[in-house]
Amino acid sequence: MEHISVLVDKKLYFSCGYNHDQDEILNVFFYLDVSQSFNISALPWNDLTFTGATKNLAASACSGENNNDLFIFGGFSALGDPYSIVVKYDINNQNWTDITNDGNEPAGRNFISCAKFNNRSIAFSVLPLYDTASDSWKRLKTSDPTPPSRVCFSAVLTSDKRIIIFGGHDEDGNVLGDLWILDIATNQWSTGNISNPNGLTLWAHTATLVDNYMIVAFGSNDTTYSSSAIYMLDVSKRDSYTWVTDFIPSTPNTTNFK
Repeated sequence: MEHISVLVDKKLYFSCGYNHDQDEILNVFFYLDVSQSFNISALPWNDLTFTGATKNLAASACSGENNNDLFIFGGFSALGDPYSIVVKYDINNQNWTDITNDGNEPAGRNFISCAKFNNRSIAFSVLPLYDTASDSWKRLKTSDPTPPSRVCFSAVLTSDKRIIIFGGHDEDGNVLGDLWILDIATNQWSTGNISNPNGLTLWAHTATLVDNYMIVAFGSNDTTYSSSAIYMLDVSKRDSYTWVTDFIPSTPNTTNFK
């Protein structure tokens, strides 16, 4: 839980995180090979921990220029101190580098998200909508019904302009398993219809869109503080979503949020 995930060139990388059962910050780094078909009962994992992974919580990540690097932003240490550092992993040379601060970096922060545009990455926390075409701030007006307030949820953006959010927990600590869809062409919210609901509730997980699948990883639920499970939701249909166990690769789609 509280780990990071990022898709780079058909490899879904995972790093950092927290094992609640053992009260331990994890120093791990590995990837799931999504260039091939697989079943979630036999996942094609590849361990890269030997490269010297970072050890922090609640960070976020983006891919770098030409998919040769990945960057980890922020998070916090075992002492609860927020990090302002950026760490880069060179995929080809398999080494890590702390990026030297230039004095313009923001204050340390955690539970952030990353976005990439024009081969550059930015890290951001809770922000209104920023319109890059007009260089102006806006408040996005959406149509009811709207999702209940929550934290530690996941979100992905599909190629046909749907933002899909899943899980999290509310202000009373109740763990959620609902699916909400924002159509960004109309700014209309709707609840996601899952054709085969499995009762899954999660928070502090990640979700990454790979082709037509939202891959939901790890996190915590009501009964298991630190889950090691992987789930996949087929999001190919706008009006119906299905939990599946088999992944079949198709056209790459690398958009993801945490």
